[in-house]
Amino acid sequence: MRNRVVIGAMVAPAVVLFAFHLLAPLIITGRLSFFASDYIAKEFIGFKNYGLALSDYYFQKSFLNSFIFMGMYVPLVLIVGYKFAVVLSTFAERTQAGFRLALYLPSLAAGVVMALLWRWMLQRDGLINQLLGLVDIGRIFWLAYPWPARFSLAMMMIAATTGGAVLYFTAAMCRIPPEVYDAAVVDGASLRQYRSYVLRPLMMPMILLMLLLSIVGALSIWEFIYVLYSTGGPEGSVATPVYEIYRTAFILGQQGRAAAKGLIFLVVVASIIALKQRVEKWVKV
Repeated sequence: MRNRVVIGAMVAPAVVLFAFHLLAPLIITGRLSFFASDYIAKEFIGFKNYGLALSDYYFQKSFLNSFIFMGMYVPLVLIVGYKFAVVLSTFAERTQAGFRLALYLPSLAAGVVMALLWRWMLQRDGLINQLLGLVDIGRIFWLAYPWPARFSLAMMMIAATTGGAVLYFTAAMCRIPPEVYDAAVVDGASLRQYRSYVLRPLMMPMILLMLLLSIVGALSIWEFIYVLYSTGGPEGSVATPVYEIYRTAFILGQQGRAAAKGLIFLVVVASIIALKQRVEKWVKV
């Protein structure tokens, strides 16, 4: 009995924080989604907000934009992060630490600071266009047209998340006992065969985790869009579901519909997490 009291006392702070920061806002959001709510009045309308959210052209397009971002930056983040981690594992410990710090530094900057830096570089006479001019490539209006805007946002996400991916992959590699490599060498495996047939399967749980984090990151980009494109980009080409929820709640003033969109987004993310769990069982990691 005494042990139960001690365990309960130790767990209680985490339970209170969970209820205060996650459970209570979820309940409030769920209640708000059943009302046609603005800053002045509330009117109960049942599930109408969900129907309006699902048929909203801009909300649908925000998911399409996110899938485009996924195709642009998720493979690059995973491949570059994994390759960097593999190469760093061959260096001395101090050299590894220096490279990891250099790669992770961009991730430490606040999203708004990163966005302001990229806005300066992406201007008509910015650093990127000046570098392109050195190889006789004309100026690109990165922030004025849909596809250049999407590509520029993908570049920002790659710069902001690759360092974190390297750290995750490096940490996973450090957990693999050195005896695994020794056993592979004894069995006659070359370094390339070890990396392809031994290391990669052992890294699969971390690869799937990084895939999940990258997909959710593509769905929830907000700071970069808020700083660079006050209206969701040219023709709404860079708006994500999270930005669309913000726009609905604070620009259009439709809190009830924004709450419905938020819960729909929660269901989508939960479905992606469940799919990731199924894939892990399928590949037996």
